[in-house]
Amino acid sequence: MDTKEPGHELSRRQVLSTAGLAAVAVPLAVRRSPALVRQADVTGAPGPEQVHVQFGADASSQVAVSWATPAAVSKPRLRLGLASSGFGRQVHADERTYTEALTGEKVWTYHARLHGLHPDTHYVYEVLNDGAAPVSGMFRTGPRGRSGGFRFTSFGDQSIPAPVGQGLGPWTVNAGFIVPAVERLNPLFHLFNGDLCYANVSDAPVATWASFFNNNTRSAANRPWMPCAGNHENEVGNGPQGYLSYQTRFALPDNGSDKFRGNWYAFTVGSIRVISLNNDDVCLQDGAFSAYRRDHVPNYAFNGDNPYINGYSSGQQKRWLERELARASSSDDIDWIIVCMHQVAMSSAHFKGADLGIRQNWLPLFDKYGVDLVVAGHEHHFERTFPVRGVMSGSTLLTPTAQGTNPSLMDTSKGTVHMIIGGGGHSSATPVSAFDMPHDGVLITSIGPGDPQTQHPSITSTEPAPWSAYRDLQTPYGFASFDFVPHEAGGTTSITVTHYGADLGASVYSKRDRFVMRKSLGQRHQHDQLAGAATTS
Repeated sequence: MDTKEPGHELSRRQVLSTAGLAAVAVPLAVRRSPALVRQADVTGAPGPEQVHVQFGADASSQVAVSWATPAAVSKPRLRLGLASSGFGRQVHADERTYTEALTGEKVWTYHARLHGLHPDTHYVYEVLNDGAAPVSGMFRTGPRGRSGGFRFTSFGDQSIPAPVGQGLGPWTVNAGFIVPAVERLNPLFHLFNGDLCYANVSDAPVATWASFFNNNTRSAANRPWMPCAGNHENEVGNGPQGYLSYQTRFALPDNGSDKFRGNWYAFTVGSIRVISLNNDDVCLQDGAFSAYRRDHVPNYAFNGDNPYINGYSSGQQKRWLERELARASSSDDIDWIIVCMHQVAMSSAHFKGADLGIRQNWLPLFDKYGVDLVVAGHEHHFERTFPVRGVMSGSTLLTPTAQGTNPSLMDTSKGTVHMIIGGGGHSSATPVSAFDMPHDGVLITSIGPGDPQTQHPSITSTEPAPWSAYRDLQTPYGFASFDFVPHEAGGTTSITVTHYGADLGASVYSKRDRFVMRKSLGQRHQHDQLAGAATTS
């Protein structure tokens, strides 16, 4: 990934424009020749597109705004201000590029990082470059500490709203409908639980990413959309683990590793610590295999390209995670720990299945340090668990133990609630036939033979599922909203969760499920002394 810092320019005050943002991307032409460096003339230069906002490590004071252009541009920058006073600050954007291994296309992205912002404040901005019209957006910083509540939303597995290229990648109109449905709720931020656009199975990956961002910018230009990398962000040939496109396009909080920048990270918003993980590092499933890339990425075999990357960080992510969890659990300023990840630890669908690698590597740490909530995707339906902690007696599958039976009110000091929110828009929703009645759990326990040319098949087992609290078998598409209250009468704090669902082709997302997570304030996690905690290897 190439980076470059542009030159400087004097700032000036300017009234916020109301330039619209594109809703659906126009497919780009795919070139299969070596990368050609394009430099736009200053006059009539291409302008910013695919605009999206991200929080920094401290959501009350740090934000990054990112965008792309179809060619290299001069003096990419951001102007920042308040709606009441116009633009009074200018920040220069860093350039990052990569060349798509499949098509040879070069992609230009730009990132402006903002620091020293005021908590719980509405800002307006515009991004621009010489010779092009600016594109406008806005965002609100998070509150500091327990000073105020807020709402956030979450889903995964979205895809794009219309086909690009040969139409090999998944798409549905619901991938478009879900964006205004989220936007109507006016969340402070959105957690995106992986499998963003499925560029790794497309014959036109650059156009797929463009469609994804230009669809979501209707919301993502106005509030942070914070992603985790799923198995379909692994575009084999784009960097050592296939994540180069993902890493180039996002400006996420620092994790201390240049090599794995953005693959995992954390940020604090109010009294919540959010941790984003990359589960392909620990999952057994061979989930990133793409026959199209195998057959069409130049020199695939000669380069040693391999989409199966289990163990790629050699434990670096796991060590980072334990440090993060230890700090958050012992902090007097953090009341909730939320993990955003893609593949799941529990599922009752005979679809893809949960993954034993997550149970072996992550769940003991979640138990030890008192993670409250996990939001995930991968399975293309909605399901949630009771709080879980520890392992059912005698289980060889490390089946988590439910620590409650009330599906409407849950105390997360007793265990972690896991949610599958994988109905963002993928065209292959989990079919009703994939669910047993009464239901059991499905777990990937190992994989069969495979290599870079042939996908490893998953080997699954079933298990009792007393951990399953609710699942929606009626509406395949949907998202969840989370209303956070930092302090309540009686010395508690709560998050109220609402699931909104829709049928295929339906633009209206209606309320399908609601429950409350509540616990006492000041109740400190005692690490290894948590009742029933599983042990880590």
